[in-house]
Amino acid sequence: MDSNQSRAYFENKAENSRLDSGALDKSDKGLKGKVKKKSVVLMDRDINALLELYLHRTISSSQLARLCFPDISYETARKRLRRLQQAGFTGASSSGRMEGRGRPELIYFLTASGARALEQSRGISWETIPTGPPHTYHKEHFLRLVDVRLAMEAAELAGLITGLEFTTGREFWKELASDLTEAEEQADATISFSYPGLEPVRVLLEIDTGNFRQTRHWEPKIKAFLKTGYPIWVVTGSAPRIFTLRKWTQPLLEEARVGPGKCVFAVYTEIVEKGIFNAQWQRTDGSFTDLQPKLL
Repeated sequence: MDSNQSRAYFENKAENSRLDSGALDKSDKGLKGKVKKKSVVLMDRDINALLELYLHRTISSSQLARLCFPDISYETARKRLRRLQQAGFTGASSSGRMEGRGRPELIYFLTASGARALEQSRGISWETIPTGPPHTYHKEHFLRLVDVRLAMEAAELAGLITGLEFTTGREFWKELASDLTEAEEQADATISFSYPGLEPVRVLLEIDTGNFRQTRHWEPKIKAFLKTGYPIWVVTGSAPRIFTLRKWTQPLLEEARVGPGKCVFAVYTEIVEKGIFNAQWQRTDGSFTDLQPKLL
């Protein structure tokens, strides 16, 4: 082998060594990326947490802890929720709310892996399950819906109601689809429960965003709700907003030949602070009710 051949041989060997090293580096990076995803064996309560995210679209860490991990401390629940995120079943982003210790609170949502886990465990087609973060515009709306549900659960624990069932709109309107094919407007949820010693009742719940327009949004929605025959609870952001909604709703109730108590209104913050049945609920005629049977 002459000097030129020898030089070419060693240059090629060095180049091959560099390429092999580069490939190894890429492989190492890939391995490091995979290591970040921690494996976790899904327990029943984990599946329930994924199911709640499917039903509510997004839930804050404190809300999810109360819904699915009520028998353990919040810090322990947070760690478990974090594990689900690290395993890739959920994603997380800022809720825009602050926790009691002054730290930003997270909201959780499903990923494709979480959707597939629900398909395997609950038979829900993963292609029909919303994944990824909610639009910023809708985030607070979803969280308020969960807060109302938690207020209802607190009322059940206090013995004010029994047999509580809280079903989000998508599931409820699927149930009614065969009977009400023309009712396209969906309530945010339906709430079924019983007052002690009385027959079960069913109520439609609507979380008002403050952006509904009278003829474009509100009237078609309330007309669709009235077709079900169920009472309507509307939770809104402020007392002045209630005045506007009452004015829009009263003629619709008169047209349907039902009384002013068929649709009632309350302020979100008052429900959270005082509870469902201690908040002031207004009928469309301006009178107040505590939602107890004698006043409905």
